[in-house]
Amino acid sequence: MFSGTPIDYQDATLTNDGFWPDLSLKEFQEQRSIPPDIDAGTVGQALITAAGEVNSKLQSVSDSNIGSGYATAAAVPGIVIDGTNLLCGQYKKAVYALAKADLMGEFASIGRRESHPGQESADTRNGLIAEASMVIRAVKGLPRATVRMI
Repeated sequence: MFSGTPIDYQDATLTNDGFWPDLSLKEFQEQRSIPPDIDAGTVGQALITAAGEVNSKLQSVSDSNIGSGYATAAAVPGIVIDGTNLLCGQYKKAVYALAKADLMGEFASIGRRESHPGQESADTRNGLIAEASMVIRAVKGLPRATVRMI
């Protein structure tokens, strides 16, 4: 519902590890429709935790690219849109999906049920975690699913 009140997102930068791109708290809130009335510290903690988790899962990817002479993810060749290459886009997608999944409990606590029913459901959270997992697998060069004989 339109209230006429401007949306004020927090404009803070998460400084990353040097290989992966820095992340914008404002960009995350805008792209993933994070309500601006969720405490900035809470949103920041979700973002930094998700980035740490994704960085850990993609350590072999960053090591391999650094070994191939690419100092940053942005330097890795690939398709580009608005200055963001595929690897950086995939990275942000995985981090933002995990961070939003982490914040799902906050949505219910600020009364979002009326305006976005189901937004805080377990299915939505699980979908975000699955989205992040699929992107991480793609970055690693793995198919969406793997079948192994036990």
